[in-house]
Amino acid sequence: MVVSPLITIALSSHRLEMLPVADREMSKHEAVVLEEAPEPDFPAMLAGEVSIDAYLEDKDTEFPEYSREQLQLLRHHYRAGKAILQVEPYLARLLQIHELLLGGLHRAEVEARPGLQAVYEAESLAFRALLTFYTCAHTTPFLRVVAAVQNFAQADAARFRLRDTLRADSLLPLTARFRSLYVEAGFIHLYLVKALRRLLGGRARLRPVFLWASRSLAALSRPRPLGPGDLLTLHYIFQTPPSAHQEKLLAARSLIHIQLLDKNEFLSSSSPTPHLDNEILACRLTAQLSLEDCAALYPQIRKAGPEVAREIVMKYLKDSGGRRQEFEVSG
Repeated sequence: MVVSPLITIALSSHRLEMLPVADREMSKHEAVVLEEAPEPDFPAMLAGEVSIDAYLEDKDTEFPEYSREQLQLLRHHYRAGKAILQVEPYLARLLQIHELLLGGLHRAEVEARPGLQAVYEAESLAFRALLTFYTCAHTTPFLRVVAAVQNFAQADAARFRLRDTLRADSLLPLTARFRSLYVEAGFIHLYLVKALRRLLGGRARLRPVFLWASRSLAALSRPRPLGPGDLLTLHYIFQTPPSAHQEKLLAARSLIHIQLLDKNEFLSSSSPTPHLDNEILACRLTAQLSLEDCAALYPQIRKAGPEVAREIVMKYLKDSGGRRQEFEVSG
């Protein structure tokens, strides 16, 4: 009996606490596929010919400790005989666009290169929407800021759909090379599952896994702690927009939610998942806020650090009677 290939889509975030679970999942697969554009010195780093510190030296890593620990883990699996691949065509094309622009080519010349026009357009739309948000974030009426968040989420959703579609296309040939694939993906890349399922047509087993799902399920009754901004973006990605009021509410809550999150990497002696705990608390707090609550809180916390912002929101909720509302849009 021929067993069809297995593709595990491991949905997680780039946090240190995710690595032990990722390690266990990777060990069950023949190949590991990273959510990264190919780097020329990556094979030499895996083989130990280039040190991890030297490899990371010219890389723009948002989470350096995570990157360092992950590379150690990948080296271990590589030495155990696993294939380690970097497959992210959208990011690879984006890097190519930046290099061509730095080399002096004009936009029309760059877009004329095969495969680059759609990526250029998606990035341009998202960048303009983000710039509009930053321009009005601190100086315009709250509902205009909320509208700017909605516009950016729509542009971001189009970018994610394209990114996941391109990656699904690139993953498909790997099913002929490997019996099992561990595919790294961020929490929000649920469209990758849909795109792959459509391409595979039942020729491979597709297994989406949320790392640390058990902890999130216990706290939120959902397998990942997606904030209101990500929930709104997912509605746009799958083209199932909620009501006009819910759209505004999710966008407004996202302005509060982002201020509650710790940006720096850290470990905790009291919890194995400090970042996940932080995200769960932020979700719980913002789920209780109405549009009017968000309008009242935003000026108070938009320049505050996460710890102060959390204190302000918790005090606000306590003073207003500790209102509790259900999540109005499912994840």
